[in-house]
Amino acid sequence: MFSVEFDTTRFTQKINGIRSAAIPEAQKKSFFKFGMLNKKKMMPYMRTIFRNPVTLTLGSVLFKVQDHNNMIFFIKGRVPKGNQPRKYLAPVEFTTGGSNTAYETKFSYWLRNYSGLGLSNRYPIPAMGSSAVQPNRTGTGMLPSQYTKVRAGLIKSQGRGKITGNQYRYFAVPTNGKKGRGGLADGIYRVKGNQLGLLFTLAKKRPQVPQKFQFLAQTANTLKKDMPAIFKSELRRQLAQFK
Repeated sequence: MFSVEFDTTRFTQKINGIRSAAIPEAQKKSFFKFGMLNKKKMMPYMRTIFRNPVTLTLGSVLFKVQDHNNMIFFIKGRVPKGNQPRKYLAPVEFTTGGSNTAYETKFSYWLRNYSGLGLSNRYPIPAMGSSAVQPNRTGTGMLPSQYTKVRAGLIKSQGRGKITGNQYRYFAVPTNGKKGRGGLADGIYRVKGNQLGLLFTLAKKRPQVPQKFQFLAQTANTLKKDMPAIFKSELRRQLAQFK
């Protein structure tokens, strides 16, 4: 009778070394692929819950791979101009399933706090049924450049600029508590000659919006469905490098 010995240590050490090198890299690459897939899948979902969302909204879901164990998801914040998706999507993000106070646009904030029109307790809502309103590309709101024109026109109407040529004159009802003549309903108007157009109605309460954007739940569903296959594929790729 005899016995033989075979030391497997050097082989298991090699396997452990391969595992320790391959798995973290596979995880990191899987995170990146998952982030891109989640961003892509969020677009059609947004189209089902929002009415004609703009390109900025559809592309606002972002992610960052921090290391091979962690990644984060967030909504785009800074933009060159206009309103930030992170701010206007926050009220509609699902938390309890109820409703939240709507995001206040830059124009609304200016009108209430800096216009000098005495409208601190009024909230402008574009009068989308009016022929005076120029709709944006999706038809869900006012063209951004028209907001600029309305603001400039209201500033000029208070004597802080000249109205020259054949231009529209802009005014608000009420202004500093006064209704003016004509019995017009509360709102912001433009007039040129006998052409009168309603641009905004003025709500007395800040609008409410439903919490319908399930950012977390949609991401978790995509993770559960697609991440196993993504990780297996990336792990095979990494292990193949050690053959």
